[in-house]
Amino acid sequence: MTSVQALQLNLSKPLPITQDSNDFDMMALTKAALRFVNPWSVAVKSEWTLKEKIEPGAPEAKDRIISLAEVSSHDTPDDCWVVIYDRVYDISSFLDEHPGGADIMLEYAGRDASTAFRSSGHTKSATKALERFLVGELPMQERMYRRPGGMRLSDIPE
Repeated sequence: MTSVQALQLNLSKPLPITQDSNDFDMMALTKAALRFVNPWSVAVKSEWTLKEKIEPGAPEAKDRIISLAEVSSHDTPDDCWVVIYDRVYDISSFLDEHPGGADIMLEYAGRDASTAFRSSGHTKSATKALERFLVGELPMQERMYRRPGGMRLSDIPE
């Protein structure tokens, strides 16, 4: 038997949904609701706290373990993290500098962008440039590339 928990919200105003609401309105409200109740973070203890914050690109960033649940909470233009080849990058300061524009980067905010990064034909220098944004790596059990038996791609940076 499956139990379903209902979430009761005490909102100061009714939700702005009408018969004229479009799909974009519904997506925005859904995203807001999911941020409020994030099922991925319920039983996950994050190892990332503000007092432990490491500046992007710092040498100790390679030792920081950051879960996908933690990455998923960094999905705004002011706080934008992505995962590329099992490494976590804080690209917030780079959004406006990206040659393809910020919008393409924000599509992957808070999630894994490895496939998009690879398929867009980034150069080796672009891959090397990621180092300055590194804030940590995924735990071994959440990795797809840098683990024993993981996917093998010849151009994954070490």
